[in-house]
Amino acid sequence: MYEYANYCPVAATTSVMGDYWTPLIVRELLYGTVRFNQLARNLPSISRSLLSDRLRKLERAGVVERERTAPNATSYSVTPAGRDLQHLIDAMNEWGTRWGHRDANPQDLDPVLTICMMKDRMRSDELPDARVVVEVVATGKGEGRAWLVCEGRGVAMCFEPPGFDVDLWVRGAAQTLYAIWLQGSTMDAALRRNDIEVDGPPHLVRAFARWFDGAVADR
Repeated sequence: MYEYANYCPVAATTSVMGDYWTPLIVRELLYGTVRFNQLARNLPSISRSLLSDRLRKLERAGVVERERTAPNATSYSVTPAGRDLQHLIDAMNEWGTRWGHRDANPQDLDPVLTICMMKDRMRSDELPDARVVVEVVATGKGEGRAWLVCEGRGVAMCFEPPGFDVDLWVRGAAQTLYAIWLQGSTMDAALRRNDIEVDGPPHLVRAFARWFDGAVADR
């Protein structure tokens, strides 16, 4: 099989990306997550040992670079080969959005999971350069709360207060966040229907929908 991967492009790609966690790790790196702890937070249920193993595998494949930025700090970034995987991740996302949720029951959604899914819909090109901390509460089958730290066009998700002042407070139903993630609705439409409430400085409230939908008219 490994010899076959030397000659078959599909087999070569599968040898690098062909497991459950690796595409998700690459997605996070492409999105701007650079720290090991951030990756672990943004991928709930992955063990730290498995995350370390997959990052080493991506390094060996020439997809990821590791850099020591301080005595006790390491950052990860994608190489040109890693950036070329953006097309693959986009195609996987498009296929999964269209075909991958036939058995999903929105009534059974974990609210915290929908906040994580909401994070994945944020557009890095629309995010502010300055750090913005968003506290999100999702309601439904129970209530979930998490914090999104947007900084340097990247987003990290925290399940405990991140230690920074909160700039925006967001509250909405898990089903609404799920619909936005599926792209069956938009953040702007949800805000106009008052399905999602946003509180904070007016300029950030006005910009919030653009972080998900791109250019939208001011509300």
